[in-house]
Amino acid sequence: MRIFLLLLTLFVIGPLQANPFETKPDFLPVEQAFMLTHDRQADGQMRVYFQIKPGYYLYQKRLKFDGLSADQQPHLPPALNHNDEFFGDSAVYREQLELVIPATAQGQLRLGWQGCADAGLCYPPQTTVI
Repeated sequence: MRIFLLLLTLFVIGPLQANPFETKPDFLPVEQAFMLTHDRQADGQMRVYFQIKPGYYLYQKRLKFDGLSADQQPHLPPALNHNDEFFGDSAVYREQLELVIPATAQGQLRLGWQGCADAGLCYPPQTTVI
């Protein structure tokens, strides 16, 4: 009888601990969370634009510009302070980020970035050649 009660308890209580109404967040693919566009302006400068979806952010310190000399690095606009569970206090961008690469930059630029979702997912570092 004791075994029966123990088994009954396990079968009744066990499923109650799993919340069937718990929803896991749906994360966007990285290219949708951080939509990147770029174009060359009439004056020769390259405009790089990130459209960042709500609930997502880009790390300022994870922006990399390989292929540019020190004087060709873009000016980074002020970022927001964010306390991040992965990287601690961090400077981040939300909603949008626009960068201007000087006209003196020629050839290929390898752009690197990394971002996260507020719901707890950090994407691996991304790179693209423009």
